[in-house]
Amino acid sequence: MSGEEVTGSGLETDNGIAAAAGEPHYSPQDEGGAAEDPAAMGRCGGMSGCRVAAVVVAVLVACLGVAMLAGGYNAIFNAALKSQLEIKEGSRSYEIWRKTPFPLILKVYLFNITNAEAFEKGAKPDVQECGPYVWREYREKKNITFNPNNTVTYFQQRYWVWDEELSGNNSRDDVIVTLNTVPVAAAWAVHTSEFLLGMLNGMFNSVKEKAVVTTTAEQILFTGYEDPVLDWLKEHPSFASGISYDKFAWFYGRNLTTYYDGLFNMKTGVDTLENLGKIDWWNKTRSTPFFSPPCNNVTGSAGEMFPPNQKPNHVVIYSSDLCMSVKLHYKENVTNDGIKGYRFWGSNTTFANGSVVPGNECYCVKGTCAPTGLLNAESCRMGAPAFISFPHFFNADPYLLNMVNGLKPEEEKHAFYMDLIPELGTPMNVAARVQINIRIQPYQGTGKFHFNRIDILKDLPNAYLPMLWFEEKAAMPPDMAPSVKFLLFLMNTPTLTIVWSLLVAIGVIVVVGLLLDHWRRHRSYDPLLDPLM
Repeated sequence: MSGEEVTGSGLETDNGIAAAAGEPHYSPQDEGGAAEDPAAMGRCGGMSGCRVAAVVVAVLVACLGVAMLAGGYNAIFNAALKSQLEIKEGSRSYEIWRKTPFPLILKVYLFNITNAEAFEKGAKPDVQECGPYVWREYREKKNITFNPNNTVTYFQQRYWVWDEELSGNNSRDDVIVTLNTVPVAAAWAVHTSEFLLGMLNGMFNSVKEKAVVTTTAEQILFTGYEDPVLDWLKEHPSFASGISYDKFAWFYGRNLTTYYDGLFNMKTGVDTLENLGKIDWWNKTRSTPFFSPPCNNVTGSAGEMFPPNQKPNHVVIYSSDLCMSVKLHYKENVTNDGIKGYRFWGSNTTFANGSVVPGNECYCVKGTCAPTGLLNAESCRMGAPAFISFPHFFNADPYLLNMVNGLKPEEEKHAFYMDLIPELGTPMNVAARVQINIRIQPYQGTGKFHFNRIDILKDLPNAYLPMLWFEEKAAMPPDMAPSVKFLLFLMNTPTLTIVWSLLVAIGVIVVVGLLLDHWRRHRSYDPLLDPLM
């Protein structure tokens, strides 16, 4: 065989030099791998374009995971949460706050005096609780104005719709025998003046006023009952200073009004969620004339939302109905629909006087300090001797129960409570329960001529008489529970931390694996054997 043939045959093999030298034939397939095109690997044994892309993607995934674990995820999550909790147009909280998507349930219980004749002659009143009379309550904010200082100004419109189903056998036409608040309030307003009491007594006698009236549940609550004193004041408007009612009812004229609750200015939480829902001022003041400082300060939440991350101590709500800031104390942990929360409630210090809570003397009005468990609402209710308590004098001085027959306080029925989701500051279950009482006393008169005697009130017993109590109840709709649970799951478990950690681990493993594979291939590759060299 010619040398030319030998030479040609050797060079034409895949490993010509090895073949010519008689060495064993080597092929990449011998290591179980697919043959790789040297041009694709590069002149110096580099990685393919796909492998480079995989390394870049893996590095980016690992870097993203590290960034998220270093605080990026928390920053993004908190920003998204803040955008939905703060009160501004477009946020989820704003739509719920602007117009309550579901009605509150208002249950009213009236106290019927069953021994009216004996009561007028000085006997301890026997009261019978009647109800519940149930209305659905709707709320909507009106005249909403956002201010540059991250507050929003608004009025609140409330209206009530009778719920016959929830009222059961109770009818709005049920007959109720009750104390006539009109003459009692009028006498209390001038009780320090013998002369004015004498004039008032003459007017009461001339119009045949009564201390006890018989009316219906709807009249005593919403539509109002007529009274001869109010009729007389309509005919003599010069004596009706500050009195604009032609009838009396506890909620008379309130349905659909926007002005009754007053003008609110509330912090929106746009600057920081620590301010979310906090009241800035009410009726253009941060201190009211109803109590002495500091009890007259307008502080706390407007009542519908609270800053996130609540602690188990207390929350404060400003109530325009009570003209005061109400402090609810932490009671216990609760679970509603699988969602955990804190229960805050009206304890025995919420309406305590200065003998129980030092400093609460500022709730005394015109020198009148109520027994503990009562709030003197005289100045808040146009001078009427109205006192606020929890139903059936729950958590109040036991001596109040001795003034009336027919009361039985029970925590389950009469406690005021609010269940909050602490992470979100969102109420999930609320039962606001309050009782209205009227202070009655005999006006027997003193001196020879008894100028300060009120004939129709002279024999009444000395008591705080319960007139009615009501419960406003609201609960998170069941269809909201799953989304809230999922949000709390993300907030309270390391799920996403684990996810980001796995992404970091996967990215690192991919990068290391590709680099090791490249190193192995580079080590087994000899450029002297490259036919292109």
